[in-house]
Amino acid sequence: MSQEDSSQCSPIVDADLLEAAKENVQPLATGRRVTALSSILATPHAHRESKLASTRNRLRINVDLAMEDEDEDPLEAYCRLVNWTIENYPQGHSAESGLLELLEEATRVLKDHRNRKWRAEPKYLKLWLLYASYVEKPTIIYRFLIANDIGTDLSLLYEEYSAVLERDGRRQEADKVYKLGIARRADPLDHLKARHADFEKRMMCATPVTLPEIASTSTSRRPATLATTANRTPTLPLAPATATPRSNAPVQVFVDPSGAASMERNAWPDIGTRKTRIKENVPQTKKMAGSTLKQSKRTASSSSTSGSRIVPFMDPPQPSSSRIIVPFVDDEPTVPATPKFTPFRDETVSVTSPVAHAPDSVMKVKGVDVASYAEAEVLRKDPLKNYGTEGLGFDDTLP
Repeated sequence: MSQEDSSQCSPIVDADLLEAAKENVQPLATGRRVTALSSILATPHAHRESKLASTRNRLRINVDLAMEDEDEDPLEAYCRLVNWTIENYPQGHSAESGLLELLEEATRVLKDHRNRKWRAEPKYLKLWLLYASYVEKPTIIYRFLIANDIGTDLSLLYEEYSAVLERDGRRQEADKVYKLGIARRADPLDHLKARHADFEKRMMCATPVTLPEIASTSTSRRPATLATTANRTPTLPLAPATATPRSNAPVQVFVDPSGAASMERNAWPDIGTRKTRIKENVPQTKKMAGSTLKQSKRTASSSSTSGSRIVPFMDPPQPSSSRIIVPFVDDEPTVPATPKFTPFRDETVSVTSPVAHAPDSVMKVKGVDVASYAEAEVLRKDPLKNYGTEGLGFDDTLP
């Protein structure tokens, strides 16, 4: 293969672009294709929306044709549309992707299609499991699947259902689901049994016996243990390695090896009187008799000028001026005319366009479909709202 062919087969991926947008990418258990993700993020938002809309319409038309044609496979068409939505909307479920509404539509439309042909298909079960991962209470969907015999022959249903119950802390129910799948001999059975064995190992190690529980248990059973006959020694619980010593044990006192020598001599034999203790606050006094005060020495220059008088400074006399001071008077003030006030008014815009766009601009107002957002929120809280109360197959009031 030549160098040109190898360069065409391995496109260059901008790692800086992926690093900058990694917070907005939802991770998947199966991973994402780096080339497809880089291509999506490198496309400008305005061109990306138009490109995704055209591809979505094409895949939607394929779904409609597959539903009408008996020779086509609508399950494959729906799976292709769902996988494309997950791959091209890396942020996950949102109002733009409409993934939750798409999963609800695919699972509901294919439920009774062609005499319930798709109920035992693994792809159809995976659509249900993906739908359950986006709702608030996924256990409702799993109970619905078991009640309506959807994927009950596959071990994947029982494994995922038990994993959800285990995360919620409902371990006994999770064990019952594992046993139900094993009793029904779900395929593959060996894999389901291995998962059940791992579950039992986790449950054995999930609640270890702690030291406070042992102490409380031993304390509660101590009166019954001590109530023995005289010729039989009562059995006491074993104390832990870090137990405290008995109360009648001798207490070791630390002895300083140099303390004996220091205690022989006393550095303060007498505390003295109060007058000696406050000596810092008493000034020292001396007698003035016979003392001579130090005086500064006089120089010849200082002695000669000591008798001179200080002449104060006086300003020189100013010549008398005969000019008359004329005060400054402003001219007659003129009152300016009152300016005219013209209020500002917005230009008239049409009601259909709330924001006026600049001509030849690629910026577009991002509209939020409130109806689709509300529908997704309702489906997240009530994933089976479109089935009615008669088509559930189980009591929805139970947890």
